[in-house]
Amino acid sequence: MIRLRDITKFYSSGFVKTFVLRNIDLDVCEGEFLTIMGPSGAGKSTLLYIIGMLDDASEGEYHFFDQPIHPLNEKKRTRIHQQNIGFVFQSYHLIDELTVYENLETPLLYKKVKADERKSLVADTLDRFRIVAKKDLFPNQLSGGQQQLVAVARAVIINPKLILADEPTGNLNSTQGQEIMELFKKLNREGTTIIQVTHSEKNASYSDRVIRLLDGWLEGRQGKPGGGKPQAGDDKKKRLEEK
Repeated sequence: MIRLRDITKFYSSGFVKTFVLRNIDLDVCEGEFLTIMGPSGAGKSTLLYIIGMLDDASEGEYHFFDQPIHPLNEKKRTRIHQQNIGFVFQSYHLIDELTVYENLETPLLYKKVKADERKSLVADTLDRFRIVAKKDLFPNQLSGGQQQLVAVARAVIINPKLILADEPTGNLNSTQGQEIMELFKKLNREGTTIIQVTHSEKNASYSDRVIRLLDGWLEGRQGKPGGGKPQAGDDKKKRLEEK
């Protein structure tokens, strides 16, 4: 489903390059539940944004369902994102000027879902997340946990092929957090591919595989993508540093 080769991300200032990601090779199979872990500043969110087509790599190749993404312009990447990916942002990214109902409806508008079906999907989602009473409120009228619930609801409402989640339970209490992780696991069992960034070992335990980033490098790994061969994360780093 996802194939990354030599993905590197850096920012240039004069003659100096600041690297965020370095030579990342990663395969993610359809239907997999993958966790990305690592300390703050390791490049986790940047990698998630590149996979989500909200940022582009400085170097390297990205294929999504065998379609090359790296040569596409922002407009084409955005179209593929809207049709296939649900994103749960750490900072919510709800639209302040829209109500909860309208925030949930927005991704359905992008997918050109008909009005009657939109109404039904939004109603079902409000009920599923127990936020019916909040449907006419604006984001600034909600607590952090409530905003996070709406953000998760917005991500899953389009029934995406891929859900990307950046610290999805960071602003939720323990009960809400467990409910969201159980929901992700249920969606995954039904065939949705999920990639999450988290510091929580408990959240990571829901996934099939864990990869770890350190200083932009892909470090050791646990598990294999779809039963494939392990990637050479540490060996590759060593070879490149020796050059």
